[in-house]
Amino acid sequence: MRLAPSCLLSLTVLATAITASNVHCKCTPKDSCWPLATEWASLNTTLSGCLIKTVPLGSVCYPSQPNYDPVACEDVIKNWTTSSFHSSDPSSIADPVSSNSSCTPIYPNGTSLSGDPDAGLKGCTLGNLSPYVINATDASHVQAALKFAKAHNLRLNIKNTGHNPDKSSAYGSLSIWTHAMKQFRFHESYMASSCPQTVGHMAATLGAGIQDGELFELLAQHNATGVGGTNTDVGVIGWATGGGHGFATLEYGMGADNIIEAVLVTPDGEVLTVNQCQNEELYWAIRGGGGGTFGVILSVTVKAYPMPSVTMIGLDLTARNGTTPRAWWKLIAEVHKELAVLQDSGIGGYWTISGPPFHFGHAMFQYNTSSAESADQEMLPLKKLLDHRNGTVSSNITKFHTASWYNLTKAFPRVEHTGTSRSARTSRLIPRRAIEDTRGFAYILEKIGPQPDNPKNAVSNPSMSGTMTPGKKMVDNSLNPAWREAVVHLITSQSWNDSLPDSVAAETYDRTTNEKGYLLRQIAPDSGAYYNEADRHEPNWQWSFWGPHYTRLREIKQMYDPQDLLWCHHCVGSEGWIQEKNGTLCRVP
Repeated sequence: MRLAPSCLLSLTVLATAITASNVHCKCTPKDSCWPLATEWASLNTTLSGCLIKTVPLGSVCYPSQPNYDPVACEDVIKNWTTSSFHSSDPSSIADPVSSNSSCTPIYPNGTSLSGDPDAGLKGCTLGNLSPYVINATDASHVQAALKFAKAHNLRLNIKNTGHNPDKSSAYGSLSIWTHAMKQFRFHESYMASSCPQTVGHMAATLGAGIQDGELFELLAQHNATGVGGTNTDVGVIGWATGGGHGFATLEYGMGADNIIEAVLVTPDGEVLTVNQCQNEELYWAIRGGGGGTFGVILSVTVKAYPMPSVTMIGLDLTARNGTTPRAWWKLIAEVHKELAVLQDSGIGGYWTISGPPFHFGHAMFQYNTSSAESADQEMLPLKKLLDHRNGTVSSNITKFHTASWYNLTKAFPRVEHTGTSRSARTSRLIPRRAIEDTRGFAYILEKIGPQPDNPKNAVSNPSMSGTMTPGKKMVDNSLNPAWREAVVHLITSQSWNDSLPDSVAAETYDRTTNEKGYLLRQIAPDSGAYYNEADRHEPNWQWSFWGPHYTRLREIKQMYDPQDLLWCHHCVGSEGWIQEKNGTLCRVP
């Protein structure tokens, strides 16, 4: 009997996988175990030509590279700071830290866009980018990737847009790029498969490549909306499976809360539908436990809602000349106490604090309203506070009403600047009990926020941002319960470019995590942090990201991925491996 080529490939995969399971470290391009060119070619044949050999976007700027092209380089430099430029590329990510600044575009003098004057001399390498990428468009492509990675003991990576860089790039990996999975189907009423007793809900089924802006636009064609993030370039699935806060999540629940059903490929290659009636443990895990951990998601069905009207309220505060830092932060703490009350009334949004001079800007939203005056009564206590403290700050409150939430999203400015700086951030979900201690909260804010004098070491003055749109309703999923009690998801961060000495950067990381992060953890020690926007050096991350849910998540991970084929930094089960300085992933001894 003569075996078909596909059968021969399956036997080869099985035999090699048995051998590879005992290997201590994942195979890298520097190792003799790395697949031969003929094996990559064979994989490409299996994939019908969907295997891509990575060529870094910035390589066209380096004279030493075979594809050097000064004209093309100008185009790369022009587009480098836009998220969509990186999200639409198979391997690129807009983060110098995760990419290791290995091939950032350079100017003719050899200085990189990220500020390294020696970048041209260092040359262009892949760094942490995946050497090979599969442009996955269906389940068979994902299954082939899983089999090949298991057979050759390769590290796997999953990318849609790359907005979560620690989870979208991996040294020496085979990457599954889901960006082309753009399927969309609207449902007036959807019941999860094999769940006849459930109540139907307006919904949409999305391919793994759908981004937030696409979701909003497609739903608007049906006079509907759904929850998504604040950056329209972000992928819906990674955002939602990690928790997912956005402009409308205070009203409609977190991204994880809105997943009705998903179809995914498990690490052993099985295609499963998961919902509250099928594969319930996986369904629970992917709604808050993080994407790319328990399987490769092909599609999700999420809740949709009739297009709401909305009132947007803008609040701007600026410290007056002579206002001391202590007086400023005391007022900001008092303002948060009033904002917590507004949140109870369904009014929430996003703020930033910068300085000097100190400035607080907050955009708030109230849904399904009839006019711009709908929130006037609720706003009175805040206005009274600001009138009383008129000597400390100048304040301005604006209101805008529209019958269509989508019309408002189109008006938001698309201002971004990415791909050229490194940053250190730390964050915390701050519960009401911490907010109500205005004296203690003000002290913390003054220590971690912008300072009166800018640093003199080329590191930026700290900036702060706050998310006040948590989904409060309890849902049976793996989202950190700290979200249900949080008033604000608070982030403080600093940035710098690649001209900064490594020692100063290391000091900044250390201060961010162990001084500022420490203070935040002390004000709310039993709370947590947001998995999708966390300190990459977060201590005790298992509790911070998932609280009491972590043990169950770890058990589900072991059940579906006992060999840890799917691994990413600070993902469920990642403590069993360590990434060495050269990028190699090895089991913890």
